[in-house]
Amino acid sequence: MRAAVILGAGFSKNSGLPIQSEIPELLIENQEDNLFENNISQAIQRFYEDVFGFSKEKLPPSLDDLLTCIDISTNSGHHLGIKYSPLHLRAIRRFIIYKLFKILEDKYCYSEAVFNLVIKLLKAYGKVDFIVLNWDTVLEKYINLVNSGYTVNYCNGGEYIRSINSDNALEEIKIIKIHGSSNWLYCDNCRALFNDSFGDIPLIKRAGFMVTDFEILSDFKQDVEEFTEGEKCLICGDRISSHIATFNFRKSFKENSFPQLWDEAEKALTISDKWIFIGYSLPQADYEFKHLLKISELKLMHRNKRKHEIDVVLLNSTSTAAKYISFFGQRKVKIYNGGINEYIKYI
Repeated sequence: MRAAVILGAGFSKNSGLPIQSEIPELLIENQEDNLFENNISQAIQRFYEDVFGFSKEKLPPSLDDLLTCIDISTNSGHHLGIKYSPLHLRAIRRFIIYKLFKILEDKYCYSEAVFNLVIKLLKAYGKVDFIVLNWDTVLEKYINLVNSGYTVNYCNGGEYIRSINSDNALEEIKIIKIHGSSNWLYCDNCRALFNDSFGDIPLIKRAGFMVTDFEILSDFKQDVEEFTEGEKCLICGDRISSHIATFNFRKSFKENSFPQLWDEAEKALTISDKWIFIGYSLPQADYEFKHLLKISELKLMHRNKRKHEIDVVLLNSTSTAAKYISFFGQRKVKIYNGGINEYIKYI
């Protein structure tokens, strides 16, 4: 039996990572022992204040609003007010992405329940393909803990900065990350993609900071050379940096950047016997992915007597359960609303 496992933010939440609504406040959290981090946080907070009227006693703008306003303005070449030119906005975007990735790294903590879940999934089915909508590398960490000999195939056509020794390699596991990943680096010149599967490249280099980014920080007193060194493309020698699909760019990410990822996701969904959704709320913003789900569900239904089995793993969310039932139908969906600990008992 072949399974496609679809992972949302709730899966990573089990390992200490924040959900999307918690991130904006963490982006401006000060770290008293780190001047560099504080300067970045202060620049982001000033952006909150100038553009969204934020003050400490109020809720910060959502991550969706932050990145959508920045992306649309920079893509069209327009300012966000006199203070924030496209050049300035690109710097702010790099600050936000850097802080976001650092949060994803720093907040991770090992979960025995998630470890056991990954083991059981890999053992219970003849083949398991993972489709991940998160930017983090939580799943990869657990797969490496289960057995470091597993080979991860990101299905993105990218080069691997460091490959596993073929003599020690076990089964290949597909991890299809349709919105990109925090450990992927992209060259804007030759359009090569690199997978940093083992975290060899420091986050500060993945951010792709430029000297001009820090010139806009009038109170930034540190030497910026160590933060702007960057990582070089192995093919053309230009700078490479993180490449993910933020909310406004998800459609273009699908159609222009990595269309093969979406093709691979569709294939994995279509040929699998079972779909297992873990911690995914089926949000309206993911309309492109929801359409992909529906295409994959229906396109061979007239040829197959057996329909996809669908398991949905949630944690005390009757509203999300209702969304799944309305989207797939009552007869197809099994809801496990007690989280990962409940679902492990049924695998």
